[in-house]
Amino acid sequence: MRRMPDDDVRHTIRGIARHGGVVLTVGVVTLVVSLILGLMYVFGWGFFAQVTAPWRGAAEKREQVEGSGTYRIAAYDHFFDLCAQVQSDEASIRNLRRELTSEPKPGDERAMQINASITALENNRAENINQYNADAAKKYTEGQFRSSGLPYRLGLNTKETQCTSSSPSPAHT
Repeated sequence: MRRMPDDDVRHTIRGIARHGGVVLTVGVVTLVVSLILGLMYVFGWGFFAQVTAPWRGAAEKREQVEGSGTYRIAAYDHFFDLCAQVQSDEASIRNLRRELTSEPKPGDERAMQINASITALENNRAENINQYNADAAKKYTEGQFRSSGLPYRLGLNTKETQCTSSSPSPAHT
């Protein structure tokens, strides 16, 4: 067996070290690129968002709707406010109709103003009734906070709206 001179041994060791460094560098670069692509797949391309959407949506709904006392109170008050507005419009319509038929009769110009006001109030009343009914049907959000003392739906053809079973309508006061 022939013995290599010391220079040849050193040269071989350096070659192996250089080659091992290249392999190590390539391995680290491959690992980093794989990690970046994996993170982009999970976070950047929406896979993570898609997978967790149902859970995040339910948690967000609980936080915003059921968990927020401010939202609950505002939604609860919203139905009373809409119903009260409908009752106020009804009272205004009754008062204007009473003015149309009272003595002395209003002049033609005043009668036109009264009729225009009645039409506007009837439109506003219908808008508030429709909004009340639409919001009451929203069982996932606002509708679940409507007071049990309020009607489930308001009727467009009802002359006097009852907002609660325990309070009289404005027509009786």
